[in-house]
Amino acid sequence: MSETTTLTQGGPVMPQRCATIEDLARVRERLAKVEGGHDNLRDGLSTLSQQFTDLRRDLTQSVSDNAAQTRREIMERVDDMTDTATERNNEISGRLARIEGGLKLTSWVTMTFIVLATGLLGWGQIGDAAWSFCKRAFGYAS
Repeated sequence: MSETTTLTQGGPVMPQRCATIEDLARVRERLAKVEGGHDNLRDGLSTLSQQFTDLRRDLTQSVSDNAAQTRREIMERVDDMTDTATERNNEISGRLARIEGGLKLTSWVTMTFIVLATGLLGWGQIGDAAWSFCKRAFGYAS
């Protein structure tokens, strides 16, 4: 670059540079590199933005899929536990029904025995009393 000096109003002499064609070519080359770098950065940023969007979509889908799978597994376990509890409940209810039936039968047999025994004892006493009466009435009493 060549330098020239000019006088400014009331001030010192300031050197000024004039650009040559080579200087302009270098500036244009640097500008083209900067613009190319800017384009590359913009393209890279767009690519990163798209990759981030894809990643977010994939992560969201993966989380949703995992949550759905976990819900299914939990519900299967709950269903299994409910089935097991129902089976146990039915088994216990059956056992209790058999025990209750046995207790009812035992109670019925006991009550029948008591009634029969009481009846027999009562008839025995009536018979003894009648026999004693007859013996006295006919004079066989001692």
